[in-house]
Amino acid sequence: MYVFVIAFFISFVPFVALGLLALKILWRHPDHALHRLTMLLISAIALIFLSDFLTQVLDHHIARQITIRGTYIFSFGAMALLIYFFTKLSRVTLPGFVLHTAAAIPLCGIVLMECIPSVFSITVAQGRYWRVEVQSIGFQYLVIVISCYTMIYLLLIMWFGYRKLKSKRIYQHEQRMMLTIIRGSFYAVVWLLTSFVISEWLRDNPYVPIDSLPTYAGLILAYTLQLSMSKHQFLIGEVQRYKLLFTLSTHGIALINSRGIAIEMNPAFRTIMGVAADRNDVSVLQLYPEEQREDIINMQKKGYSERRMPQGIQLPVINFLGDSLTIEVNSDFLEIEGELYCYAMIRDITKEQKDQQRLLELAYTDSLTGLANRYQFSLYIEQMLKQCRADGTHLAVMQMDVDHFKWINDTMGHSAGDQLLVHIAGLIRRHIPETSLVARMGGDEFALLSVLTSDQLQQEATEIANRILSGFHLEVNLKEKYYDVSCSIGIYISENERDTPEMLLSHADIAMYHAKKLGRNQYQIFNEQLKNSAERLMQLQRGLEAALKYNEFSLVYQPQVDIRTDRTVGVEALLRWNSATLGTVSPQEFIPIAEQNGLIRPIGEWVMKEAARQAAAWERDGTGKLKMSVNVSASQLNDPQFIVKMRHVLEQTTLPPQLFCLEFTESVAIRESEHIHTICENVITMGSSLSVDDFGTGYSSLRTVTSIPFECIKIDRSLVFDIDRNPRNEAVVRSVLELAEQLNMSVLAEGVETVRQVELLKQLGCHYVQGYYYARPMSADELRQWLISG
Repeated sequence: MYVFVIAFFISFVPFVALGLLALKILWRHPDHALHRLTMLLISAIALIFLSDFLTQVLDHHIARQITIRGTYIFSFGAMALLIYFFTKLSRVTLPGFVLHTAAAIPLCGIVLMECIPSVFSITVAQGRYWRVEVQSIGFQYLVIVISCYTMIYLLLIMWFGYRKLKSKRIYQHEQRMMLTIIRGSFYAVVWLLTSFVISEWLRDNPYVPIDSLPTYAGLILAYTLQLSMSKHQFLIGEVQRYKLLFTLSTHGIALINSRGIAIEMNPAFRTIMGVAADRNDVSVLQLYPEEQREDIINMQKKGYSERRMPQGIQLPVINFLGDSLTIEVNSDFLEIEGELYCYAMIRDITKEQKDQQRLLELAYTDSLTGLANRYQFSLYIEQMLKQCRADGTHLAVMQMDVDHFKWINDTMGHSAGDQLLVHIAGLIRRHIPETSLVARMGGDEFALLSVLTSDQLQQEATEIANRILSGFHLEVNLKEKYYDVSCSIGIYISENERDTPEMLLSHADIAMYHAKKLGRNQYQIFNEQLKNSAERLMQLQRGLEAALKYNEFSLVYQPQVDIRTDRTVGVEALLRWNSATLGTVSPQEFIPIAEQNGLIRPIGEWVMKEAARQAAAWERDGTGKLKMSVNVSASQLNDPQFIVKMRHVLEQTTLPPQLFCLEFTESVAIRESEHIHTICENVITMGSSLSVDDFGTGYSSLRTVTSIPFECIKIDRSLVFDIDRNPRNEAVVRSVLELAEQLNMSVLAEGVETVRQVELLKQLGCHYVQGYYYARPMSADELRQWLISG
């Protein structure tokens, strides 16, 4: 009975504790590979304890088999799992075959036990008090060699991993986590060696089974992992929070407990608040001015009690460097290990507020050059148009753009660029009539408005333009270097009472860009050819208005393929226009016009309805349940009735919402952030999904991607077409895939045209593609036949 009781507490209780710990870790995040690997490792250690228990309490013959079949099988298996676990944890990248070979070496012990029992034998003998292991010399050497190999491998891999993380400041959190695990592993090794020595000295003792003591090294390791999990959150929860915070966010972000202590801060937060890099656990309460501190603290207490804080709130602070700032704070709450934390995102808006105040003061004037700004110029055009209609005079509007200004800015710096703009402003002033108004429209663009008093309108306008161009012939001294500077001028002369301020500016702008195309350093009058271009624009606008009425629009569909199975999982609906008067018109030509004149809304509604109708038809006739992706514009999403219209389309066509996906770009989401968020939440509530289109072509905002519930990121074709030749694009795609994995989002690559691109994307972990390699856009009937034949 004494043997059973001691064995129960020595071995069975640790078995139960480790089993529960393994289940807890798996339950925490069952889909994450590191969680599953940790669960298997702790389970193997638990089974070693169970084998020790059964060795002492079962029949001697059975105990012998348990020791051979159980204890050391689980021990060698645990060593193999340790190699996998620590390699993944250390972030050291090894080729697959190298890692698998390294992990297979401890398993050789199992093979040698089974295949050469005469050399590598182990049995159980009944000692005076406890059953003890009797190992052959060969088996002892086998255990020593495999154990030393495993410990050396683990020490090396953790050392290289720690050095890799230490070289990057953004991984400070991971460094502390790894140091905790290294210390725990060291204690486990010390216990293992100490218990082996003790087992040789006190093998036959009446108190405890000495052979069970080395197993407690596994218990130390298991609870070290538990400590690291709770303290450092290395076993990731819903998203890989800290990596995103510390590596990608340009906003200040901190995790703050209920006592006002910031326990985690990203570099941007430290910069804004003046917190030193080596300083942790900072109290944010002392940053508030004394006269407002009590009110702000009360607001925070209320926020913690209600788990809700006002969003976009502006607070005054005095950072640790003594600077007075105004910050904008957005926050939410989350619970970690039973404690409530405030997840705060801050933005320094001090300069922004000062700039807004200054802009109000300079509403009509360009601050750099002292010229009129765009707003004042537009008001003046409108005023002068009325005057000219009354007295029969005419206006000349000139748009001027400095040639190669970007080159000067890039090579000489913005200060030289500003100096040049001031010089040009003075030059233009000196070469125009006193009654003319010159304005800086933005960047390196200037505009001139002059009243023409002679009968020779073009001659008078060109004389002004030539005087300006001649003034540019003088060299400009910038930072003790001389430069030849020129400009291109577009001229529009108002001779029509129907002219509007917008028309004057747009026609002059068209002429100016034409002057640039002709070689720069010249002027161009808005002429018949340019007028034809403008008329083409008008024809497109009028044609678009009639296109819906006369059913000139059609849709084609491009398949979206899962490259793991070559199965078509969805299609993207693409709009085509075959005009009765204009012929086939490219979407690149008519879509921007539709967005400008507001026709994109009715056109977009037609596209949604037709695409949903076709997807429902495919589902009914057995073609397949294909997810239909439809592009939507900013104008559509700004429609207050958008969700009502979308719901009506789905109900009318009987298409299941889960087979309908909206695609829009980040630039669309950024324009009307709050409104877009509301629309997106309603779309998700309906059961449909969202994709962010053309990812990687412009400003890719982490905040946008993480705050809007996108299901899929569509990598733009510009990153895919040369991915097999451009390591930079490959690195960008790999980063997008890693980000998507952390956010539990899928990724689809557009513009896939070659088998090499498909293979490389598959290696990188991209599962979905769209492009000419599989199929071009097709009509509904062609797609149906393609699916049947494929």
